[in-house]
Amino acid sequence: MRYFFALALFASGLAHGQSCMSLPAGATALGYTTQVFYDQPQLSEVSTTDTDSTSKWYPGNFGRTTSQNLQTRDLLSTVNSQLAISLSGAVSSETHLSKAGALPLLSGANGFYIEFAMRLSSNDADHFAGLYLETAEHDLAKHDHLSTDPTGYERWTEIDVSETGYGPGSLATVINWWGIYPLYSHTTLNSYGHDAALDFTVEHRYGVSYNPATNVLQWYIDNVPTWKSTPPNSVIKNFHYYVVMEASSHGAYKPYQMYIRYVAAYTK
Repeated sequence: MRYFFALALFASGLAHGQSCMSLPAGATALGYTTQVFYDQPQLSEVSTTDTDSTSKWYPGNFGRTTSQNLQTRDLLSTVNSQLAISLSGAVSSETHLSKAGALPLLSGANGFYIEFAMRLSSNDADHFAGLYLETAEHDLAKHDHLSTDPTGYERWTEIDVSETGYGPGSLATVINWWGIYPLYSHTTLNSYGHDAALDFTVEHRYGVSYNPATNVLQWYIDNVPTWKSTPPNSVIKNFHYYVVMEASSHGAYKPYQMYIRYVAAYTK
């Protein structure tokens, strides 16, 4: 069985230009042996229209217009076969119409582990680099609604795999949102104050797993488990998730670049 799985991973890796011969610890811990996707992002994979449904990545974010998103595409480039995201740039794996593009959504019901290999061009407390998971059903049609809830009531979750600039290390966060537009409420749980210092100019592997059976989120850095959370009133397992990678600022807007070597996700 292990031999078969190794061959399957090798074939998948070759299709993306690189083989993945071993599972990350976060995937192994939960028996997530099915690779949902493995991608080494390139500028050529980023949509040039923001309206297609076949690209792996889309410029900007859901809250901006298509023209605004396409303008931010100028903040993206390929450097040494890695996607470079300059200050104020961002990409997501969801189309502008809140649908999956070429990269599949992650199912909360099935559980998942996702991992990013990322580094920054410089260390500075102003750099606000973010690697996130957002709820796909939180869209204009308000699909983030449970049948047992009142009309118009929404629930969704933001899972921050890594955020920089809140301290010397990588901040892990989960945010539960709920309410009827525009009166939303939220609770935030994070690892603030418990983060080991990191040199962000050195590539690290940032990951998080979700176990729907226990409602546990477990974060990892370089294959080592770090912070863990069991968010109350969680609806993570009710919905699906897409990826956001963003190079923002904490206010001073000091230029930098975020480099992404790969993004990989696994499930059962």
